[in-house]
This record gives sequence, C-alpha cells and structure tokens, in this order.
Amino acid sequence: MTVSSVEASKASVPAVTQMADMPHRTLSRSMTFANLDQYQYWHAVGPMLGRMLSNGDYSIHQQYEYLCLFAHVIIPKLGPFPGGRDIYKCLLGGTGSVELSQNVQKLGLTARVAFEPTSYIASTGVDPLNRHTVHATLAELRAIGSATVDMELHQMLVNELTLTDREEKLMSPEQISGTAWKTQILLALDLGKTGITVKEYLYPALKASVIGKSVAELCFSAIRKVDIQGVFEASTQAIEMYMQTQSQTDLYFLSCDLVDPAKTRIKLYLMELDMRMEKVEEHWTMGGKLNDEETVLGLKMLRELWLEFGIIEGMRNEPERPSLPGDPDTIVPFIMNYEMNPNEALPKPKFYFPLVGISELKIANVLTAFFERYDMPEQAAVYRDNLQTY
Repeated sequence: MTVSSVEASKASVPAVTQMADMPHRTLSRSMTFANLDQYQYWHAVGPMLGRMLSNGDYSIHQQYEYLCLFAHVIIPKLGPFPGGRDIYKCLLGGTGSVELSQNVQKLGLTARVAFEPTSYIASTGVDPLNRHTVHATLAELRAIGSATVDMELHQMLVNELTLTDREEKLMSPEQISGTAWKTQILLALDLGKTGITVKEYLYPALKASVIGKSVAELCFSAIRKVDIQGVFEASTQAIEMYMQTQSQTDLYFLSCDLVDPAKTRIKLYLMELDMRMEKVEEHWTMGGKLNDEETVLGLKMLRELWLEFGIIEGMRNEPERPSLPGDPDTIVPFIMNYEMNPNEALPKPKFYFPLVGISELKIANVLTAFFERYDMPEQAAVYRDNLQTY
C-alpha cells in the first residue's frame, strides 16, 4: 500500500503542476513583449508565480490579474535578463532583478514579488547606481486599480537614505565600479486577496559611506523627519538605545509600506555575522527589553527551528554576492528586523533563517512538523505538495 500511495502521488504531480500552469500557458499564447529580455523573464519566472497563485487559492480572476500585472508592469522594469553578460547586478537572490516568495500564515499563503526597478541604462554607465527607474515604476503602480501607493514616504525617504546627484558626483568611476552592492531601493508587492500592498526597501550603505555616517544614524534621522506626529518616537528610541550597545553590528536597511505615513509600518533590519543562538536571543529580546508573552513564544519557536535545521554556529563573512545553488550552509549571516507600528512603545522582532546549503527536503520536513505543532494543519498538509510543483 505504501508503494502504491507513493507512486500515485508521484504520478499526480505533473497533472497538478499542469493545472497550476494553465493561466500562464493560456496567456503565453497571446502575450507579446517588446524585446527578448522581457520574453525570457516571462518564461523563466512567470510559471512559478502562476503556481504560487494557484497553490495560494487565489481566484482564477486574481491569477490572471496578477500574471498580467507581472507581464505588463513589472517585467518592463526588470532590465536586461541575466545570461553571462556584463550587466547591472541586483542584490536579490532570485532571477536577475526579481525574486518570488510566499508568506505562510494561519490565514493562508500570500505571494510576494520583490524586484529592483532597473533598465539598460544601469548597465551602460548612464545610471550606474540605478537611481532613476524606481520613480517611474511607482508612478505606474499608482495608476493601476489593484494597488494603492502613497508617494509621500517615498519622496521624503529617498533623499534621506539614498544618494543625491551631488553625493553621487563625489564618487569616482573607480569607486562606483568597485562597489560590490549598488542596490539602493527595492520594491515588493504583496499580492493580497483584496488588493496589493506596495513596500519599499531602502539601503543606505552607499550614502552612509559617502557622507561619513553610520546606517543607523541615517535611519533614525530619516524616521524622525517623516514622523511628524511622533507616532514612532517611542519604538525608535528603544531601538536606538539598543543599537548603541552593539559595537560590531550596524543597521542594514529600512522598509515601509507606501501608505499614509501616520499609518505605515516601519521596519529596521540588521545583518549579524555572529551566527550563534546566544546572539539571536540578544537581538530578539533587545538585550532583555522585549519580554512579553508573544516575544517569549517566538523565541521558543526560534530555538526549535534552529536545532531542527541544524544551523552551524560561528562567524560569517559579509556577503559580496547573492547566494547561489551549491553554496555551503556557512556562507550566509542572519538578518532580522524590528517592526514599528504607530503609537506602540516597543517594536516586534522578526527573524529570517539562513537556509542556503540545506536541502529542500529537510526544509520541507522541518516546516511541515512545525506547522503541525503550532496548529497550522492546512499549511502542514499542503506545504510539501506545493514545494513539488515549483
């Protein structure tokens, strides 16, 4: 019986995949593109996005809507398709300038498209730090019906956290070409069942280097300039005081939802090279300051997953490129963020497990067991099957 069950399961996977691919294959029959790069992005990334939407129980109408959005709005802003050419390199670890992911919660699965808006001029030297395409991209997203984009935060933060024209001119051509990470802004679209949430990620490292300040200084200053009503001041102060105790760790980047500034969420991210559970606990609790029931439960979950994934502890080097298949499981540091919500005194910590070098089967087994333990039976039941379709 066991053999029959396994064989039946294997036989059903292609059929399931075929059904999930149907909207993408249907659209492909009548979809045209302006150039070969766009065509390649559609056929390299589109099928996986289609499967994520199908596996996430999006209505058939939403599947077509979001695939069309990807084809007509996002793909034209991805620039040249990677293929051995000397082109602008995004720090995302997906395909070229785009990366897909899924957010798994008790309420279900949400597909996310993260990308760096770019164009060929970032590769020809006209816009070597890729500063200009993002503005037109946000304007286009604002014009469509399924996304709500408030430009106020973008307009205020971009000058505070990314290079201005004057600051870019302070860098020599050699400094620019020798910069490993040139990315300054990423966008992410959470493809919700009731609409799209647009998030912006700002990486201030280049600006910090040019003007001689830390990333943390830039981030805290920027938050206070946009927080006119002071709704984030208490949590900003808490994070600022904690970061002053960290001699080796700086903030990495900032993100926010592009909504009314008084209603947004602001997240501050740090990258930690000291890969020890002891250091995770220190950051998770902000040195003991975060000790509410939810944070304590989250720390318990972290410890469990840390052991079950078999995370190898030790010091990591700062990454100089996106991770690639075949990389060892000791190459990536960990990233976490502190989420600030309006009028909340303390932030909420979130942790990102570095899973490079760990087999997909092990990840699936660990997460399936985790979902079962924490009352997420639907996610446990479908996670491994969904993984097989990608």
